[in-house]
Amino acid sequence: MAGDRPAVAGPEECAAAAIVASRVRGGWRRSVAARVPGRLAGRRQGPEPDREKRMSTIGVAGAGSIGAGLIRLLNTSPAARRLRLKTVLVRDTAKSRPELPTGTPLTVAPTDLTDDPEIDVVVELLGGVDEPFRVLSRALSQGKAVVTANKNLLAERGPELFGLAAERRLPIGFEASVCAGMPIIRTLQEALRGDRITALEGVVNGTSNYLLTRMSEERAPYQDCLADAQRLGFAEPDAEYDVSGRDAACKTGILATLAFGAYVDFRRIPTSGIDTLDLEDVRQAEAMGYRIKLVAAARRSASGGLDAEVAAVLLPLQHPLASIRMECNAVRVESEGLVETLLAGRGAGPGPTSMSLLADLLDIAEGRGRVPGADHPFIAGVFDLDNGQRAASRYYLRLAVPDRPGTLAQVAGFFASQGISLASVLQPEVPEINGGFLVPLILTTHTTDRRRLDLVLAALAAAGWGRHVVLRIRER
Repeated sequence: MAGDRPAVAGPEECAAAAIVASRVRGGWRRSVAARVPGRLAGRRQGPEPDREKRMSTIGVAGAGSIGAGLIRLLNTSPAARRLRLKTVLVRDTAKSRPELPTGTPLTVAPTDLTDDPEIDVVVELLGGVDEPFRVLSRALSQGKAVVTANKNLLAERGPELFGLAAERRLPIGFEASVCAGMPIIRTLQEALRGDRITALEGVVNGTSNYLLTRMSEERAPYQDCLADAQRLGFAEPDAEYDVSGRDAACKTGILATLAFGAYVDFRRIPTSGIDTLDLEDVRQAEAMGYRIKLVAAARRSASGGLDAEVAAVLLPLQHPLASIRMECNAVRVESEGLVETLLAGRGAGPGPTSMSLLADLLDIAEGRGRVPGADHPFIAGVFDLDNGQRAASRYYLRLAVPDRPGTLAQVAGFFASQGISLASVLQPEVPEINGGFLVPLILTTHTTDRRRLDLVLAALAAAGWGRHVVLRIRER
């Protein structure tokens, strides 16, 4: 790959395949990967006599858009010829389901999956946390392998679930739980198994990236972009989970757990979203040579802990993640051996998710599923989070301040009191806020730490100027 960084996936490439690029000493190595071998601390299933010759019987819990997509694959894909669907768990068997093949066997009783001695693998696609955990824990207790696309379940109760699987010596497939359209979990767990990962960062929420792309390329207001995304199915009717950063935080917890070897609780990751941004922030960022992205990041800290964060960030235009468009996702991994690896692809949706689920089912059916051992990252311990409070960075701020003489000097005084130097100050000519009482003021700082900045923000809030947007500026 020419140049000093990899080309990144545009929407056409995302639709076709996952893009994998590794920067090794001497340049970039790129491959287009439909699948990358999976790694899971523990061991492969032991080979079974005549494994390739017998059928593997599947039970699917959930028949929504993802479940229906998987069921169609099980019925039509040549790769699934040794997978037999026996039962599908639904909430209402009387409901018309034209998306399912005629004759799909339905039940409302979870035990028809978990306790059926003919079923080898239970696939969980229910959504939520508690009910899926009950179904999968029961399936494991009955000696069945399990597969899930449920990031919330893994992020919250992964240690319990993997502990049960280790105790019962059964495999768990979960490639579809994070960025299903690119094999990031397999890459972390096998391709990079012998390497020491030092950092990862990514654009892992397609809804937020779609909105930011539209705002950047079309100069469309946030609310208009959100309404379009909801109409097109890129955003849920209640998009708060996506735009607040919570979805990305769940995914960050899972990826960081696998990358760094111990459980990372997503609830302790500092998280903010894009829901406070407006078009002026996008304009100003690009005028300075940056692009705003919702970035999920985790990095080993100097103290031996972990710095993790989910936040909107100003990325330099030449940064690999800055070019990821629309609903595509990408994850960049730094490691001591390969140095830098980039994966990009479609992050979610029935098609990519169903394909990842099928890949996990094939691994298990062919005796290649991973059985977690006592050293599995989800059960090996808990990582200490430093939460990035000591990390130094430049910052972009948009404040709402009183429209009166002396305001700028007063604001500068707040920053000076904490030893923070301002790099630039701008008052754009935009519509006034609150009938003219408040006006926007855009600042950038020189390098400082977030603790000092938080003290300034607290002082501004105490002065009655509590509305603000704060974005970290990445230099590289």
